[in-house]
Amino acid sequence: MHVVVVGILALILTFTAPPYPWVRGPAATLGVAAAVTLVPALAAWLLNRRVLRLFDVYAAAPNRAQSALGRGTALVQGLLGSGQAALLLTTDWLDLCNGLPVVGAWPAVPGLAALVPFLLALLLIWSALYPSDRAVRQIAFELHLLRGQPLRPVWTRRQYLLYSLRHQVLFVLVPMALILVARDTVYRYEEPLRTLTRVPYAGDLLIGAVALLVAVVAPALLRRIWVTQRLPDGPLRDRLLALCARLRLRCREILVWRSGGMVVNAAVMGVVPRLRYVLITDGMLEQLDDTKIEAVFGHEAGHVQQRHIPYYLLFALLSGCLVAVFSAAARGLPRQHYEWALAALGAVLLVKWGVVFGWISRRFERQADVCGVRALTLSGLPCDQPCALHPPGPDRAPEPGALCAAAAHIFSDALHDVAALNGMSAEARSWRHSSIASRARFIQRLALRPADARAFERGVGRIKLAIAVAAAGGAVWAAQAMGVWAALRAWVG
Repeated sequence: MHVVVVGILALILTFTAPPYPWVRGPAATLGVAAAVTLVPALAAWLLNRRVLRLFDVYAAAPNRAQSALGRGTALVQGLLGSGQAALLLTTDWLDLCNGLPVVGAWPAVPGLAALVPFLLALLLIWSALYPSDRAVRQIAFELHLLRGQPLRPVWTRRQYLLYSLRHQVLFVLVPMALILVARDTVYRYEEPLRTLTRVPYAGDLLIGAVALLVAVVAPALLRRIWVTQRLPDGPLRDRLLALCARLRLRCREILVWRSGGMVVNAAVMGVVPRLRYVLITDGMLEQLDDTKIEAVFGHEAGHVQQRHIPYYLLFALLSGCLVAVFSAAARGLPRQHYEWALAALGAVLLVKWGVVFGWISRRFERQADVCGVRALTLSGLPCDQPCALHPPGPDRAPEPGALCAAAAHIFSDALHDVAALNGMSAEARSWRHSSIASRARFIQRLALRPADARAFERGVGRIKLAIAVAAAGGAVWAAQAMGVWAALRAWVG
């Protein structure tokens, strides 16, 4: 859902008026707004009925219902995203929001008002799918009982809606709202900025700088949007801090991510060490032993070690460069030609984020899995299996790039535990992460074949180099198109 939320907010940040005004008039526009709000909610309601029926009919095989829920949710998200995009791009909805009496001229208010159908649709979808989510978690709780672990009551509909709102919408909306305020303020004073700087696109450059600043400081806000607290002192905290020292991982704090025990997960956020946080859910602390928590923690530390977040930001910067070059090139184009050029740009960005980003993200996740295995080895995990990293005999040296077989086995078990405790099918595909089962098989294969591990790391290195080169080239190209170099020469002269 994060991708849909980011996509809709990106459209609101990009456009202040519809580029394809095909549906005109308040009545028709409001009709479209109602349709794109209710149709995804209806689809979610039908999906919920089907999932509950599958749970009843195939009680001994709950994975059928879980898989149907995953596929159906992806379809509902597609309906939601495409419908809301159509509302913003092809109707008078943005113009209606900009024309709101009194508040229409306030920074960020029109953009936030344009989100009302989207937010309402999300609440209706989540409310419709709550019974299915509850059924999935009740099945997961059977595993909790078998493991003899603490058991909490399944969250109420209100708790479920609040959690989803905090973690899927506000997580993205609050930083985006800050950028929206900056955009509207800059647009109001765009002409004086151009005169002062002698750069035709000074406003866009300032908005980009604000976006970068927001990306840096956002973790300090998000740790409060998500309900978090400091991981208490104790043996686990000591182990994780010792692991941070071995990994040379700098972060401001290790936080407990409160979910009412419903979610077993972890995350890392923050570009700079002083504003970097590693989060572990309360459900993970309750359900996994310390060694497996270290494995998951090592995975999150791997994202930092391998600089995945900065590379994601460079990937996003490339989109901004493409938009900047397009804006400069499209000036003065006839309306019809502009619409076709804008559609071509949209198609490029859709492929970039819808296909290329997922492909890159899946490889970054697997690289973080490798780091999680290596973190377990650094933590002193004893190896009791045939292993290329710990070969038998004093005269045999470990193979370069080898993974510990015992650490790979425990890490794979941790992945499967996370899936089972969250009520997920291990074979369920994920656009950004691959399936849990495929990741576990992959890490086991790398432990058996060190040459494959070395080849994988080289492949990810080439991906990172390509991102860096493309972002650098895009930045130079965008600066040229926006007249930055000419302004610098004028200032120097």
